[in-house]
Amino acid sequence: MGRKIGRWLFWIGGAAIVAYMGWGLVFSDHGYLVYQKEAAQVHQLESELADLKAEREQLANEVLRLRNDPKALEALIHRELGYVHPDEYMVIRPAKRQGSGVRSEGSGVRGQE
Repeated sequence: MGRKIGRWLFWIGGAAIVAYMGWGLVFSDHGYLVYQKEAAQVHQLESELADLKAEREQLANEVLRLRNDPKALEALIHRELGYVHPDEYMVIRPAKRQGSGVRSEGSGVRGQE
């Protein structure tokens, strides 16, 4: 009878140890669930990195174009800063309300010669 109880305690103890280790494998701070979250986060960050690299490449190409092409630089200044050529006149459109600020938009139109 004592031997039977010893066997049962052995098997119950072994099952408890295996259950504890299994629980730790899945639910601990270094377990499977945490691994899955971190793997998803790594995948998301790699995707963001690829997008940022593509954007950086596009901006680098634009910088090169602006450095080497005077017409591209002129178009940028014309569009962003509102400069007009001497033979152009400014057409001012009604202001568009955007949030709290008011912004008036204008565009240069070449006069007819």
